[in-house]
Amino acid sequence: MSEQSERGQEYENLSPQRKQLVDTVLSNLAKGTGLWEQGWVAPGAPQSAITDKKYRGINNFFLSLISMSEGYTDNRWATFNQIEEKGWKFKTDEEGKSLAKGKGAAIEFFEFRDKLTKQPFTKSTFDGMTKDEQDEYWKENVVPIRKYYRVFNGDIIEGIPQKEKREIDPNGKVERAENIIPYWGENEAKIIYEGSRAFYRSSTDEIHLPKREDFYTMQEFYTTALHEIGHSTGHEKRLNRQMGNLFGSKEYAEEELRAEIASVFMSQDLEIALNDSHIQNNSAYIQNWHDGIKENPNVLFTAISDADKISKFVMSRERQEEKGVEGYDTQGYDTQGHDTQHYAVVQDQNAYGETVYKVYMAAENGQTALAINYGFSDKEALDKEFQKMQGLPFWQKSEFKEVTFEQLQNISVNKAKEKEVQEEKSEIFFPPSEVAARAVREIPLIDMSARGIGSLTKMSDREIIERASKTKNGDKFKELYDGKSVLGSAEKDERSLMTRLAMFCNSDKEQLLRVFKSSGQYRSEKKDAYYDKMAEQSMDFISQIKTTTVAKIPNHGRQSGARAVANAKV
Repeated sequence: MSEQSERGQEYENLSPQRKQLVDTVLSNLAKGTGLWEQGWVAPGAPQSAITDKKYRGINNFFLSLISMSEGYTDNRWATFNQIEEKGWKFKTDEEGKSLAKGKGAAIEFFEFRDKLTKQPFTKSTFDGMTKDEQDEYWKENVVPIRKYYRVFNGDIIEGIPQKEKREIDPNGKVERAENIIPYWGENEAKIIYEGSRAFYRSSTDEIHLPKREDFYTMQEFYTTALHEIGHSTGHEKRLNRQMGNLFGSKEYAEEELRAEIASVFMSQDLEIALNDSHIQNNSAYIQNWHDGIKENPNVLFTAISDADKISKFVMSRERQEEKGVEGYDTQGYDTQGHDTQHYAVVQDQNAYGETVYKVYMAAENGQTALAINYGFSDKEALDKEFQKMQGLPFWQKSEFKEVTFEQLQNISVNKAKEKEVQEEKSEIFFPPSEVAARAVREIPLIDMSARGIGSLTKMSDREIIERASKTKNGDKFKELYDGKSVLGSAEKDERSLMTRLAMFCNSDKEQLLRVFKSSGQYRSEKKDAYYDKMAEQSMDFISQIKTTTVAKIPNHGRQSGARAVANAKV
């Protein structure tokens, strides 16, 4: 009976791409060569030929295996459409046949779909929802859909720019590896150079390595050290994995598997040349890996995922070492005050409800500010424009670090506090940046004396306010209606109130806008088209929810559509 026919249901449930990956790994293990075919020289971490972004996790692993089997020397990959857009084409053989036939590698990614709208999920759906409401909506309505696209290696693409050749130290030294290994020993797990064995002892959080001169090559030293560094990330003060497993046990072999893959990922990131003499001798674990993956292929995918986390964790420490700092605090603030320019990329909506991407940076007086004064419909276009900005003379001595928007806000506040200590405040003059910061932080309340429910002349309009006030989240509705800032931004507050009112307006846009304009959220300086578009989107959203909610309720127990939706989380 063939090995493939012996595999169980776990294997049958895999996608074709994952089956191919498992088959390749098991074939290598059956030959006794380890995870990788001997004789392969790694060209570097697989990356996009268009954006230079590196593939991570399972896609990195899969493309590395393809490169190994095909003997590719280029680590760049591109889709068919990207090749056409660039004016490139596939190379041909002596008979004029395309070299790309059957050479496309399937890369997987996940798209999140909204079960209510039957469309790809967009972050704008959360506008107007509290954190709890967002969590519940995500849990009940958003599902990940695995998708694939095919990419082709640069070796078979004609017209692709020649790769820039990097200088290689004739002695095999790699500067980045020379920096990160000592840094790890001094700041993370102590490295002790003695004896003839390489191992990590979790009880003392120590890495033991033979002396550097005892290794045949520098690459062998680097990969061995990175393998043990990978193990040390399992300590409870780092990634907190189960350590101290008995030699020969299933758990021990799985830890070796994730450390082995992580060492390859890190070697790729550090641009350490790998070949068969540098891959560790794991003969003690090969049979265990083979049997474990054969029994349950998810062992391999879990190990790849863990290895990716290990690599990211260690590489994040490399960036801190380059800056000569101990690290960033929990708020993302540079504790040493170096010239690090923090930024955050935010997905937003323009006045027409279209998705746009914006980049913000920290400012001096507690606010965040747009680095580029307009949004981009395409994130790659934003990245390219922002990289151009970073190349300007003004920024040449700065390092840019991406953080979350919440971290960016905290960094801005910290900068403001730091400046308050260094500067004496003037009671007469405020710099323009501080005036702007105050405007952002303090959105004035609208005078409600001419607004509110008393300003509505139609009883049907007043009933909408009364009904919305009696819903489960009536208190929040009242705060929004009175013009208070509930969700942190004017647009989110506007959308939240508009959506809550739309529940009771029965698709009457004129009534919806009339009632909304009686609230403290309405700003007369904004164009009517802005609120018209928001009203249409709110009504469409409520209509979709009503349809889905009513369809799920049995006929004998149905509430009215508006009541059912009002009691739902929106």
